[in-house]
Amino acid sequence: MKITNLAIIFFVLELLMITLIDIRLNNLTAITNKQVEYNKALDNAIDDGVMNLVEVDSNRKLILNKEVAVQQFFESLFANFGVIGNSHLENRLKNYIPVILVTDTDGFYINYSELYRSNDEVLTVSKWSEKIPYFYEDNNIIYKFTLGDYITLYDRSANLIYEGDYHDLNAHFPGTLLAKDAFDQIRRSVIIGKIEEKMNYYINLHNNIAEQYGITYRFWLPQINKADWYQTVNDISMLVIFQGYPYNAAGLDTYNRYALGGARIKKSSAYFITKINDLKVYHKDSCKRIADSGIPYYTKEECALEGAFPCPDCNP
Repeated sequence: MKITNLAIIFFVLELLMITLIDIRLNNLTAITNKQVEYNKALDNAIDDGVMNLVEVDSNRKLILNKEVAVQQFFESLFANFGVIGNSHLENRLKNYIPVILVTDTDGFYINYSELYRSNDEVLTVSKWSEKIPYFYEDNNIIYKFTLGDYITLYDRSANLIYEGDYHDLNAHFPGTLLAKDAFDQIRRSVIIGKIEEKMNYYINLHNNIAEQYGITYRFWLPQINKADWYQTVNDISMLVIFQGYPYNAAGLDTYNRYALGGARIKKSSAYFITKINDLKVYHKDSCKRIADSGIPYYTKEECALEGAFPCPDCNP
């Protein structure tokens, strides 16, 4: 073979390689741009959902609105993805969200999909699990944890129930999980373990549903970093798993992410109003000047509307 022929073949191969690399780079750029777009859409949707997750009723008690929060999340997501009003595209997008987790103070719920048949047609319906408590069994004691320091203990040997702040119960149950240096670590571990167990269960169920719609992606519980888990176990929150969504028609690259939003209603954010020399003063819940907590207020603005001034001692 002549050198000129070899040179031509080499040139053609090199040109082909450059073209393929250029196409791949263009695809990566397009995917990166779409990833930024999808991240923003998902973040906005989770924020919109969490805004409706908790409300204060007429008795100033916190009420969990998980149904409204998830509905608002999907409405925002559909709008941000440009599919709102198109039921086919809305349902298609929903299929890439295997589970939505909502944590409450004393347990959690999982929103999942279930198959059912209607007139020989297979359809999906969104359902909620029962509230799943954060419990742990150790010897003769069953521990029911919360997102805070409040705990319920059931002593099976004595058939007695104890509840209250773990600091107060610790003296009655020495050598148990209530030890000061271990309680919070164990509480977090128990809550995270229970959530992971149930999320894995419902995600595996979703794989069967996805197959019915021709989705070959295998859904799984992603690695969630410690900081996000700690936010989940310390506050009422919503966690969404979004996986397998194709960036393009070829479906070679998929969008995979989880999004977390906290209601930011914590014990530390509650304020209480007292009267000091006929002057209304609002305090942090940990203030030593509070004899009786009374009615909780969840923002400083609410306290100000009641005509209360900040406590000079706890400086809320």
